[in-house]
Formats: sequence, structure tokens, C-alpha cells
Amino acid sequence: MVLKAFFPTCCVSTDSGLLVGRWVPEQSSAVVLAVLHFPFIPIQVKQLLAQVRQASQVGVAVLGTWCHCRQEPEESLGRFLESLGAVFPHEPWLRLCRERGGTFWSCEATH
Repeated sequence: MVLKAFFPTCCVSTDSGLLVGRWVPEQSSAVVLAVLHFPFIPIQVKQLLAQVRQASQVGVAVLGTWCHCRQEPEESLGRFLESLGAVFPHEPWLRLCRERGGTFWSCEATH
């Protein structure tokens, strides 16, 4: 499966968090609109997204997680980010990661 992820360059420097945006199934594309930084409270994120959907009539959702490992990754943070797929069910679930000191990203889409 080929997947296109449109990711704003301003988000590259952000810390780990949630990818928020829209999935465009007919184009197999994910359009990331924002990264919600860690720490956050999942129920508050759900409430915020519901307010955005109601105000804009646009179906935004949590598409996955972004991990920018500037230092040695904390094991607990990694497990927490992985578990968010159960809290914010979305298919496919994206995991974008930029390794410490690296210039390349890894992208994984799971169903």
C-alpha cells in the first residue's frame, strides 16, 4: 500500500505528540494539520476535536503519533504513544518518527 502523508514543515521541530488532521481515503493520503504536544490529556483532546468538528463541519481526527527523539527516548513515553491507537481508533494509524540527530523520518501505517 502506498500512503502519502502531507506534514507541515513547521511541525518538524515539534516534540512528540499526536498527529491531527484528515484522512483522504480516495487518495490514500493523510493531511496533518497540527501536532498536539505531549503532555496532554486524551479526554480533553477528544473534546477539543469534537468542538472543532462542530464549528468547522470538517472531520478532523487523531491520525497517529509523531515522535521526535531529540534525546535518548524515554521508554515510558514510547509505550504511551503506542497505546494511543486504542484511545483514538483510526485506520490506518500513522507513526512518524525522526531519530535523534537524524535527517530522515520513518513512517509506519498500521491497521
